[in-house]
Amino acid sequence: MTVRVVTDSTSDISQADAARWGIDVVPLNISFGTEQLRDGVDILPERFFQRLVESRVLPKTSQPSAGAFLEVYQRLAGETDQILSIHISGKLSGTANAARAAREALGGRARVEVLDAETVSWPLGYAVRIAQDAARAGKNLDECLAVTRKTLGRLSILFVLDTVEYLQKGGRIGRASAWIGGLLSIKPILTVRAGEVAPLERVRTRARADERLIELTTAHQNAERIGVWHSAMPREAERWAARLRQALPNTVIETGWLGPVVGVYGGPRVLGMGICDRAG
Repeated sequence: MTVRVVTDSTSDISQADAARWGIDVVPLNISFGTEQLRDGVDILPERFFQRLVESRVLPKTSQPSAGAFLEVYQRLAGETDQILSIHISGKLSGTANAARAAREALGGRARVEVLDAETVSWPLGYAVRIAQDAARAGKNLDECLAVTRKTLGRLSILFVLDTVEYLQKGGRIGRASAWIGGLLSIKPILTVRAGEVAPLERVRTRARADERLIELTTAHQNAERIGVWHSAMPREAERWAARLRQALPNTVIETGWLGPVVGVYGGPRVLGMGICDRAG
């Protein structure tokens, strides 16, 4: 039977793309006061970032329930006996643990492998897409899992925040905490390392930070694909993508929006680069 691939909404795979690719996306939740919304379902990025700026209180996020995963696994178990479920780093969210609880509740109806990708956003989404390509090519669950792990080993992520305020308030600052300290005016270049946010460089101005991000990205001369993702910066993202296409003509460059749940912690005007190097 064909392997079915499941992920969560922090992969920033839209519901439309998920339907086209045959991937099941379980949404995380966002709460504006008492109003609870499903990430990418009840609220899309464009509207979310408008509300984020307007809101006096930082919205809260929560992982999907085990029941939400179980509902998906039960449906898929009627179609296959092999499910690969790939999720946001366990150091950033309890989503993978909810998926594991659902796997136990499913019993023996299907084999479910839950993979902590130790990353988020475009790199997570790209690994999921590679897993789905392997599944469509007829690979079995172990083969799909192996391909996905190898892909994750080739992925990296770099991003610039306009402010560290959202990251600090949201408690997802990870190892960057001591490094950033109280310098709210800096424009940090960050990465995700070993599943948590980690510092890369501190830059004083946004213009210099964006330029440095491009420099660090174009250093990946062997890149297979790069995702330029943003929060409410579509024109700027397209401009940076054009520069990357000129500098890296043999690399596929794509753009996309940062999703609402990740946006709670990144805030507005995030510019990120997800990089997948070619296999060496």
